[in-house]
Amino acid sequence: MDTAADYVRNLLLDVLSTEEALACDAVLLSGGLDTSIASEGLKLHITCRGDSKLRTAITLTIDPKQNGLVISNNLFIHEPQDVIYARKIAHRLCLEHHILTPTLDELLAGEALDMCVRVLGTFDGMELRNAVVIATSLIQAKKLGCTRILTGDGADELFAGYSFMHSMSDNDLQRYTQNMIKTMSFCAIPLAAELGIKVWSPFLDPRVIEYATSDQGGSKSIKVGEFSGSVHGKLVLRKAFPEVISAGRKKEPIECGSGTTVLPKLAELLVSDPAFEQEKQEALEKYDLVVRDKEHLLYFRRFRKAVLDSPEALVRMRRYGPDTCPDCKFRLKDGSSFCNVCGLYPARPISK
Repeated sequence: MDTAADYVRNLLLDVLSTEEALACDAVLLSGGLDTSIASEGLKLHITCRGDSKLRTAITLTIDPKQNGLVISNNLFIHEPQDVIYARKIAHRLCLEHHILTPTLDELLAGEALDMCVRVLGTFDGMELRNAVVIATSLIQAKKLGCTRILTGDGADELFAGYSFMHSMSDNDLQRYTQNMIKTMSFCAIPLAAELGIKVWSPFLDPRVIEYATSDQGGSKSIKVGEFSGSVHGKLVLRKAFPEVISAGRKKEPIECGSGTTVLPKLAELLVSDPAFEQEKQEALEKYDLVVRDKEHLLYFRRFRKAVLDSPEALVRMRRYGPDTCPDCKFRLKDGSSFCNVCGLYPARPISK
């Protein structure tokens, strides 16, 4: 093992031996590299230092067999992969594994989506396709009596997990990572708080953040490179934990791994063209915002009730004034070119 990988392994194992880690009683197990390291590191390598309470794993996957509408219209590009890896990890760690298989209609009509729109204050499709998976899993965790949930949040942001980061120069990647730390947010934190439970990720420990942004740990050569015959991000994490089940798994967004990536195509079937054109115009004339597509409209309907028709919510979220999104007129986050309310990008000129 090289020096950087050895350092990161020891660092994360140390973080996973803290009281905060050992108190986690469930994991939102996507089966990706990040949750693989978090859960396998906690259960396999730390039990000798303390008694881990981790007993439960929760994975959400869309089962094509339960969605006849989707099958008949050939909406699935590929089978969701999260559950395949998650099963192996849960079996290795002897975790009680709860596999959630809601239909797409249930996701679109259920309490999880309403909670996401209300708590996160968004009708952005990309955000909600991911967040509804997290929310549904957290609701199940609450029902099971879990109180502290382990996640893999932060690894992609800190260790170049996103493919668009791979082509950056070393200096650009380091600057981008530094800026991302200032603006990054994770939906699991406020959604869990809404349910009265907590989430925790080893990658958000200050020591891990400090290393990932240091002159040594921030280097592109540490984060991006070949592993098991393919070029990956999070290279140092893969080298640090080559024995975990998902060490060589390709990065997939939550929506791809779980199967919610088909929601935009489903929306095309659920909303007629005349209804879309009419409601799009009403949104512009009555609420002064742009609805861009049919999936956007499905989420906007909930956002309208939860936010636009709620004076309290509007005051909290701050609309109009300086530095607002041109499409929805809500304030933009400092330093961000992305509107976290409607999903417009770029919502302001991108500095070079």
